[in-house]
Amino acid sequence: MTKVTAEERFWAKVDQTGDCWIWKSAIANGYGVFSLGGSNKQAHRVSWTWANGELPSSLKVDHICFNKLCVRPAHLRAVTHKQNLEHRRGPNSNNKSSRVRGVRRSGKYFSVTVGHNGKRIYGGTFDTLEEAAEQAAAIRAELFTHDDAQLVS
Repeated sequence: MTKVTAEERFWAKVDQTGDCWIWKSAIANGYGVFSLGGSNKQAHRVSWTWANGELPSSLKVDHICFNKLCVRPAHLRAVTHKQNLEHRRGPNSNNKSSRVRGVRRSGKYFSVTVGHNGKRIYGGTFDTLEEAAEQAAAIRAELFTHDDAQLVS
């Protein structure tokens, strides 16, 4: 009887038919989970490590495609915590007033505030959501190094 390798076991749990390679097994907190060496690991981190080598403890694995279940190495990159926060879509989950990243509704106006390096950058107050969204996007474009979602803001 041939012993199945960890990589064979891993890739048997992945649907590679689309652009994203989707994890089809255990999931925790929205991410794939794979048992390796007696402990559970995030599947995308396992995939990245096998393709690129050990990940320094100071870095995280970021999904360029925004799909938490994707384990395709070409869709993953090593980033700092700050870069990982910059590369995201949509507003913070507590922003219920405008549904646009960096924009809050204040009465009949829209206020722009973008977080960067622990500081809040004020971008002004605008009459329309569209104007405020453009200003927030412009501030992110100037300050962020990993905001690939800029066009999806």
